[in-house]
Amino acid sequence: MARTLMRFTGVGGQGVLLAGEIFAAAKIKTGGYGLKTATYTSQVRGGPTVVDITLDDEEIFYPYANDGEVNFMLSVADVSYRLFKNGVQPGGTIVIEPNLVHPTEEDKKKWNIYEIPIITIAKEEVGNVITQSVVALAIANTFTKALDKKVLVDTMLSKVPEKVHAVNLKAYELGEKYALEAIAQGPAQ
Repeated sequence: MARTLMRFTGVGGQGVLLAGEIFAAAKIKTGGYGLKTATYTSQVRGGPTVVDITLDDEEIFYPYANDGEVNFMLSVADVSYRLFKNGVQPGGTIVIEPNLVHPTEEDKKKWNIYEIPIITIAKEEVGNVITQSVVALAIANTFTKALDKKVLVDTMLSKVPEKVHAVNLKAYELGEKYALEAIAQGPAQ
């Protein structure tokens, strides 16, 4: 596998840190290298948050993604989207929560932007808004094909309490379903 650089952005309290932690741990389980680095404002809850995830078969020597290196970004907050979008390489993929993130027409020309209502899926279809990090995890893995689904799901289940395994499995399956539909439909125009 070539090096994969992903970025999740949101605001503090949305769970993007957990998704990054799961990706890194799952890659390590496969014998590779996985690293998550998080940056957030002093406000934490409600402030801009970014998590960079680096996955590689080779040792990782630098923990951060430089501007223009990120292959895939997922954003659930407009303030974070605007702050961190330039890290994505031209022609790269960005998945946004369309109810909260508003890319410009120029953004749509520079990147492949897909709209998936991540928070709505978690809140209304899964029935628990907290599962949005697992919905995001499934979407990111479906787009990037970074890890084997079973390894990623098993790692995710090891990070959440057993009493919420079923709801998190449902969140993963729905995230994957919506990602496949978005890929088939193509990027927003």
